[in-house]
Amino acid sequence: MGEPRASTVTADGHDHGQRRYLTAKHSVDERARNDRVRRRLLAELPATPRVVEWGPGVGLSVPTLTEWTSLDSYHGVETDPRLAAFARSLVSRLFARREAELSEMQFTVGDALATETEPCDLLYAQSFFDIVSTAGALDAVEERVAAGGVAYAPLTFDGKTTFLPRHHDDETVLGAFHDTIDATDGQSRAATTLIDALGERDATVLAVGSSDWMVRPHAGEYPADERYFLSSILDIIEDALGEHAAGWLAARRAQLAEDRLTYVANNHDVVWRP
Repeated sequence: MGEPRASTVTADGHDHGQRRYLTAKHSVDERARNDRVRRRLLAELPATPRVVEWGPGVGLSVPTLTEWTSLDSYHGVETDPRLAAFARSLVSRLFARREAELSEMQFTVGDALATETEPCDLLYAQSFFDIVSTAGALDAVEERVAAGGVAYAPLTFDGKTTFLPRHHDDETVLGAFHDTIDATDGQSRAATTLIDALGERDATVLAVGSSDWMVRPHAGEYPADERYFLSSILDIIEDALGEHAAGWLAARRAQLAEDRLTYVANNHDVVWRP
């Protein structure tokens, strides 16, 4: 289902709910990431890349990136000032705990597509292309990425959501949910749209691979904080469809409470040179 807009994540009605959701999904993201695409990405980067990230949320991509490579600099652009402030604090604490340093790190509050940033070797846009205009975003990528640099769009949604066990209203409810994504400036087939648009622009697509989210119980319970993550996904569907999905949501929440609910969202990771 891609990355729901942070503003829609209101599981407890407070900013804490947004932060917890974004933190809870980190284990889901890392498990889903396509390692073949990641390795191709790293092969294209200089030894100490300059990184710009669009929509960093709580900033957990920064320690991930520093595990992959030695960053020269990092600049995250986040629309929500509360999330940006939390990310600064969280990343600083994580680096202090690891006794690690990043010479230049900043989080800017603003519209990622409208905020000018320094030329970068890597433009990182995780679960981002399903909430923006593809054409406008690609224009901005071309402006921000330095000569020889690359863009990486991991976990980009591509139009299929599955819940198990099957429910007789799945097709109706999930079809309506995808329709609401398309009707509110989102794209339920964002990965396909992105790959098609890159072909039209003669961009060099370096790697594409599936990176499906899957959340399911193991040994009778959900790992990490993934029960909260899955509960938040159901809240997002409720926000979109309201009483039209009431019976379906009640059944799914009962299955979650019983540790029986499995969730899959089809995503793709894409790396390209503009």
